[in-house]
Amino acid sequence: MKTILVASDGSTAAEKAVEYAANRAKVELARLVIVNVSEPFCPVGVSELDVSVFDDAMKKESRSILDAALARAKTAGVNADAVHEIGAPAEAIVAVAKREGAGEIFVASHGRHGLARIAMGSVSSRVVESAPCTVTVVK
Repeated sequence: MKTILVASDGSTAAEKAVEYAANRAKVELARLVIVNVSEPFCPVGVSELDVSVFDDAMKKESRSILDAALARAKTAGVNADAVHEIGAPAEAIVAVAKREGAGEIFVASHGRHGLARIAMGSVSSRVVESAPCTVTVVK
């Protein structure tokens, strides 16, 4: 069975990528894997206790993003799995694609990362450069 991976950061563009990926998975009777990547939080001068508050908030936000994407997949009639990774987004997306044996990756052209939204030079571009499979960039 073919596996399709879609990355979601909860942005409007990522929601569109989830919709496209779910539709493709439905047509191809493929397994859909939705991944959300959180960048590690390690500020200087913050105690371990304080960091745990940020970690909990990060996990809660990721769960919310993944639950919304899973609901979209279910609405499209597709069974999907959700994966939360912590690390550099592009590298983590590619690692999950390799681990899951994805035949295609869907990513949004722009995510939620401030100045990185100016050009497709950040996450989506790096995924395209290093992915082991076809990458579809959704605008």
